[in-house]
Amino acid sequence: MDELIPADSPRLNGIDRSHVRRLAAVYPSLPPVLVHRPTMRVVDGMHRIRAAMLKDLDTVEVTFFEGAEDQVFLRSVTANISNGLPLSVADRKTAAARILATHPSLSDRAVATHVGLDAKTVAGVRVCSSAGSPL
Repeated sequence: MDELIPADSPRLNGIDRSHVRRLAAVYPSLPPVLVHRPTMRVVDGMHRIRAAMLKDLDTVEVTFFEGAEDQVFLRSVTANISNGLPLSVADRKTAAARILATHPSLSDRAVATHVGLDAKTVAGVRVCSSAGSPL
């Protein structure tokens, strides 16, 4: 675990300690942590890493993500909407705004798929982001 770099998480509120305790209670049954191999940055699994730390473990099982560095945040958001502790709507809208800023050529529908919102909501985020308005 010492080699891992903390995630660039889409979660606005960071780590949920009660969720970490719940995960620690069932630790052996948890899926591997997703790690970007070139950078060793955690893509998905910071709560699982904290659960492992709570159990005084030195290692965690990982699955490596081999994608380009500009794909890490996209993969992180996608992973966080499909498993584990759900992202809030605010987390998802903020993630959409960030993805639109870094990948402006992606369609609203493509961004919506990554963040778990509908395309109309992403379109609204795009308008607010380009106008410099808060979400």
